[in-house]
Amino acid sequence: MKKNKQVIVVGGGAAGMVAAISARRLGADVTILEKNPRVGKKILATGNGRCNFTNINADAQYYHGNNPKFVYSALSNFSVDDTIKFFEKLGIAPKVEDLGKVFPMSDQASSVLDVLLYELKQLGVKIVCDANVKDISKNGKFLIELEDGKVYQGDRVILTTGGKAMPASGSDGNGYSLAARLGHTVIDIFPAFVQLKLEGPYFKRLDGVKFVGTAEIIHNNKSVASDRGDILFT
Repeated sequence: MKKNKQVIVVGGGAAGMVAAISARRLGADVTILEKNPRVGKKILATGNGRCNFTNINADAQYYHGNNPKFVYSALSNFSVDDTIKFFEKLGIAPKVEDLGKVFPMSDQASSVLDVLLYELKQLGVKIVCDANVKDISKNGKFLIELEDGKVYQGDRVILTTGGKAMPASGSDGNGYSLAARLGHTVIDIFPAFVQLKLEGPYFKRLDGVKFVGTAEIIHNNKSVASDRGDILFT
């Protein structure tokens, strides 16, 4: 009897759960290793607790990097339409709002997390929490070593650890070092979404105010860049 492929997903956020569901549907035995006490922690914080899970305007032209062809490949393999259909199949009715953001009709991020957890359970995906991956090596198969000394073995490993933008949620950059130890090239990282600190007597009163507006950079009395989107005062 042919044995199923063993797939280990490192990181139990949105990407990790979707990857685990997809791999399991293709017949693999899947285990998610998540460093937090529970999976999907960041999902509950997205979209001010409403979870905008995709954007109908997502296009390669809005992505920047040293390998722009990758974006075309990624979006062609799993498009915005594919994303919406994926969640519709799980029971999430989508609605499109300003700037193309797609939210669940319930306006609750917990709805998205609930259907993902339900599907993982129905498919029999194993979830291991408080599992902080220390190292990944390959000797025929992948060996995933945890901080507590436990070792998991897999035919395939999917890294979905997130970036370095929100350490409190588990995205502390550990995935970069794990990828590098497996031989991948990691380019220098820098913030893509940062706050602007402004001085003035009225900004404290605007705490929590959010609206759609245009931000513009002016240098030597000339406009050098501008963009339109959500502006949030914190």
